This record gives sequence, C-alpha cells and structure tokens, in this order.
Amino acid sequence: MDFAREFMAKLDGKVSEEDMRIILRELEVFSGNYDIQKKETEIVEYQEPELPECYKVYLISKKIEGLSKETLKTYDLYLRDFLLTVNKPVSEITANDIRIYLYEYQRIHGVTNRTMDGKRLVINTFLQWCCDEGYIARNPCKQIHPIKYESKMREPLTGVEMELVRDACRTYRERAIIEVFYSTGCRVSELVRLNRSDVDFQKGEVHLFGKGNKHRISYINARAEVALKKYLFSRQDNDPALIVSDRKPHGRIKKTGIEKIVRDIGERSEIGRRVYPHLIRHTTATDALEHGMELQEVQAILGHEKMDTTLIYAKICQDNVKYNHKRYIV
Repeated sequence: MDFAREFMAKLDGKVSEEDMRIILRELEVFSGNYDIQKKETEIVEYQEPELPECYKVYLISKKIEGLSKETLKTYDLYLRDFLLTVNKPVSEITANDIRIYLYEYQRIHGVTNRTMDGKRLVINTFLQWCCDEGYIARNPCKQIHPIKYESKMREPLTGVEMELVRDACRTYRERAIIEVFYSTGCRVSELVRLNRSDVDFQKGEVHLFGKGNKHRISYINARAEVALKKYLFSRQDNDPALIVSDRKPHGRIKKTGIEKIVRDIGERSEIGRRVYPHLIRHTTATDALEHGMELQEVQAILGHEKMDTTLIYAKICQDNVKYNHKRYIV
C-alpha cells in the first residue's frame, strides 16, 4: 500500500492540483524514513458493492500527473462500471472475470469492438498501475488480447468543402473560430483555454496549453489573423478569453458551445456530412502533408507525443505517392 498516495486521495478537492503535487513529493520523501503499516481492522461484509480504495488513489495519481478532465471522466466511467459489476477485491480479479465483463457489456449495450477495446485498455492500465504500486501481485488483464476492429479512415474536408464551411459563417466570431481551428490545428479544449494574450500577431504565433498540461506554439496564417482581428475589434467586453459567449457578461465560451457553433456552421454549409472541430484539425494535418510539410513538423503543430498518432490523423495523398514513385523508382 502506498501511504502517501492514499493520503493524497483524502485531499482531493481540498487543495489545488499544484499544491497536491508539492505535498505528494514532500510526503513521499518524508515517509521514506518510516515503516508505515495499515492498522488492521475487523473484516466487514458489505451488503452493497463498494469501490476499492486503490481506485480513488489511482484517479488522484492520474490527476496529479496532468491527465485532462475529459480523460479522467472516461477513466472514472469505465472503471466504476467494471469494478462495481465484477464486485471483487482487486487482488481477486481474474482474467476470466474481465472476459465475462467485456462479453456481457457488448451483448447488453451493443457497442462496437472499437469501444470494447477502449474499455479493455483502460482496465489494463488501471490493473497494471495496481501491480506496479503493490496492490496486486500480477496484472490479469495481460492475458486479454487486444480486441480487433476495423479502423475507418477519417476523410478530411476537401478544398471546396472547406470554402463552403467558410462561406457558411455568419458572424466574425464564427469565422474566427473556423480559421483558428484550421490555421493552428488546435483541439477544441485548447481553443477554449486561449486568452487574447496568447496570440502574438506580430510574430504570427499562438501559445497553446494542451493535452497533459503541456505548452506548445502553433501559428496563424493571414486568414486567421484577419478573422481574429475583426472579431476582437467588434467585441465590447474586457474578458481576457479569446472566444467568449454572445450573451452578457460575455464570459469564456465552453467546449460544448464551440462544438455547437461548428456543427451549426457545417449544417448551413450543406456539404452533406457532419462538421466538427476534430475534422478541421484532421484537415489541417492532411493539407499540410499534401503540400510538403515534414511529418515531424506536423507532429509538432498538432502536439502529438508519438509519430504514429500523427499518421492516424493525417492521410497522405495517394496521388502524391504515385507521382513520387514515378520520380524516384525508375
């Protein structure tokens, strides 16, 4: 048992995340000089399923490590359902328990293999953490093979479709949102966090605060610069947020608000398919590669840690491959 991390679970919501990181670091050093054992208590038979203590400790650990709120919500949802359904101490969970849970979940809910593999991955990550932290002797999920599914290639917007989306914008704010998404390749959560001060028009740079609480720099092209300046000049508020709500007091717009705006623009464009922020991000990556940008540079703009992730988002144009094949393989 990890005394320091279990103690941090008790502080969740009582102090800031930064303070929690500092306290955890100091507590781990201090407690290293002591042999701390958990006090034995009488075994109580619970009438209703209860979540194990290590479950909350795990989520707190991931929160301290900087996982996004959206990812933490997904972990919480998946693990809570799994642990309450299996209803066993973590140390007694078997590979067969996991197989039965996954089989029954898919049978009852009718979800895709892709969703099921996502659940398997979350369970495996949690149980591996439990193993590394000494809560269990081994990870039973290692015996569960990845669930195969067909990965459909996401089709980016064509040049014509992108222009139709632009033409469907009715306000300065709508056009600014679309152009910033396309120029920077940012995630919707990153756009929500942006402040006016994060945009340097002189250098053409945007300072993004992204996934995993990591900072990176992306860039604004001429279209994004013009759209942003028109939008900012039209505003009557003093809120530091780059994009704000239309209604007074014009506070920072939420993620769902931006998603709805982009969805509405897409419907007005009448291009015949759903438009959402991540599709524009995918279009940015694909266009960059097709116009000759190096894969490592696209990776940097998108903020991906692994090159494989960039390849998933960005489809390399087969016409370019065919053309270069004729040039180089003779």
